[in-house]
Amino acid sequence: AGPCMAAAAPSPGPLLPFQFRSRHESPDWRRLSAVEVERVSGELDVALLQEHLGHITFCTAERERCPHCQAPADPLLLKLVRLAQLSIEYLLHSQDYLSAQLHGLEETLRGVTMEKDQLRKEATRRTQEIKLLKEECKRRKKMISTQQTMLEAGARYHQCQFCEKAFMNYSFLHSHIQRRHPEESCIAEQKKKAQTDKLQDEIDKLKEQLQLTKSQLEAEQHAHMVKFSKEYEEHKSKEEELLQSFHKWKQEEKEKLADEIEKIKEMFMKEFKELTSKNTDLENQLLELQKSNKHLKSNLGTLKDSHEFAEERQQNPEDHYNMMQLLEKQVLPWHKQTV
Repeated sequence: AGPCMAAAAPSPGPLLPFQFRSRHESPDWRRLSAVEVERVSGELDVALLQEHLGHITFCTAERERCPHCQAPADPLLLKLVRLAQLSIEYLLHSQDYLSAQLHGLEETLRGVTMEKDQLRKEATRRTQEIKLLKEECKRRKKMISTQQTMLEAGARYHQCQFCEKAFMNYSFLHSHIQRRHPEESCIAEQKKKAQTDKLQDEIDKLKEQLQLTKSQLEAEQHAHMVKFSKEYEEHKSKEEELLQSFHKWKQEEKEKLADEIEKIKEMFMKEFKELTSKNTDLENQLLELQKSNKHLKSNLGTLKDSHEFAEERQQNPEDHYNMMQLLEKQVLPWHKQTV
């Protein structure tokens, strides 16, 4: 597009509102005189036409006059030029719109092409995966068939982890792997070593955590033992204080009891002495009474037994009554003397 063409739109859209521009510039007759129309027509020099397109379209020839007679230009010729300019301006507008449409379609085509390429790559990748899966399925089927055959035969075997072959001895399998699958074996060893290193790292971390937990538990146990020892000492001191208080109370009670026992003992001894003294006095009085009774003479006569006295009473009741009266008279003064 020329210098007067509008900028290309990034995507296709509706036709923009169109309006003809005003024209104030005079034609550049020097540039126009340098153009060879026959050559442009014969050689199809579109670039030269594009170069002069803006100047020819937006110049005005109404003020131009004949250089010889100064007469104005023919009105029909001016109308023809003006219609040609308006047609060219509209065509330029249509060209800009079509260029914008073309640019948008090219962008869309580019996106669709990229998507198509991605889909083609994805289809190729999926086709390759399907092919590999088919081969793997075929290999697995063959391996399963071989294993079933060996299981039916009751034999023990060692299966290669990189192909479908199986061996009766592990040494044969090891030789086969070193001979046929050295790279796979190396990769497997590296993976195994990496897994071993990873497991060792995890074990080391677990050991560190275990050591940390053990240290924390020991610290907590030590703190608990210190606390328990302190509580035990406090409890022991309280028990000792209580025991001392108990012994002190026991000693005080023992002393009080000893004092009370001593007082009771003294009281009992005093009473015992009084009773002993009274008993001695009574014994002395009894002895004196016994001595005095020996010197007294009885006015009753000869003493008799009760059965003899009963027989005599039956023989003489009046004598018995008189005797009892006399006996009472004799006993009464004796009783007064003893008292």
